[in-house]
Amino acid sequence: MEVNNIREAVEKFCTTIGSNPMLVQGAGGNISWKDGDTLWVKASGMWMADAEKKDIFVPIDLKNIKKEIAKSNYSVDIQTIALSELRPSIETILHSLMPHKIVLHVHAVETLAYLVTQNYSELLNSILKNTYNYAYVDYKKPGPDLAEAISKILIDSPGVQIIFLQNHGVVIGGIDIDEIDKILSFIECAAKDHASQNSNLSRKVMQEPKMEGYHTINDEKINKLVENELYFLHTKSNWALFPDHVVFLGGKSFCYSSLKEFSLSKEKPNLLFIRGIGVFSHKKLSYTQKTQLRCYCDVVSRLNPKHKINNLNESQIHELLNWNLEKHRVKNSK
Repeated sequence: MEVNNIREAVEKFCTTIGSNPMLVQGAGGNISWKDGDTLWVKASGMWMADAEKKDIFVPIDLKNIKKEIAKSNYSVDIQTIALSELRPSIETILHSLMPHKIVLHVHAVETLAYLVTQNYSELLNSILKNTYNYAYVDYKKPGPDLAEAISKILIDSPGVQIIFLQNHGVVIGGIDIDEIDKILSFIECAAKDHASQNSNLSRKVMQEPKMEGYHTINDEKINKLVENELYFLHTKSNWALFPDHVVFLGGKSFCYSSLKEFSLSKEKPNLLFIRGIGVFSHKKLSYTQKTQLRCYCDVVSRLNPKHKINNLNESQIHELLNWNLEKHRVKNSK
């Protein structure tokens, strides 16, 4: 396949999956392809859904990155080959490490429902069986830390084609877009067949009161987080489940059992959840933030009550919220 055709195939694929919130949420996820010593990778903060409308890819010197990786330097100062205002994806080193022609990284919802559990590898083994050659990485901060962990896996198991990232997502390598699409569909279908759907604990949200200084978030899916008893408990106790959720919505949830409880609180959070009443924000949420909230609801609706959840700890949350590269991504997202 010629380079131009590869790009066209990638852009078309990005438009398709980027428009499917069960696979890609806003600026989340990334994709790349290799052209000799050049790595073309999605830019930080750009949306896959815009691939055919905007120039969302940047060219990277692959040979230089490999030279640094050979010296165990995973904190490479990545420079684009051509002048560009776009900044390469945080996960560029990850894409460089994978030997495949095309590499995809997404936060696919059906799979995430397993990845946020403590025994995620055991659960995924039970549904994937001996199909593709896959491996697992316990949670690592995106970027250099994650790249180093993946490097070790590829050294020990060079034939690995799929890598599951705890509390994060999945990485898939393939010879072309058709193979990537086939593998992604297989993984998500296998996870979906075993997903738990907890929709029978809902009650209708009351007529939302006007909250001084707050905007009511009128979104049917988001309001399920205060309608459904189980979802509300997850929102209260299992908030920090994956990086993008923390980066765009903060590391702590503010949940109240009643309006009275909130009125007695001295807290004035930007985003709050009042059980059976509604979801409110001090500042209007961006489209990206709403997308992340919907994603969170999609994930918690699939969590099996029997599975123990693995939340990101305070140190991991602090790393994400105080990382300049993530601040850049938030700034450049819609």
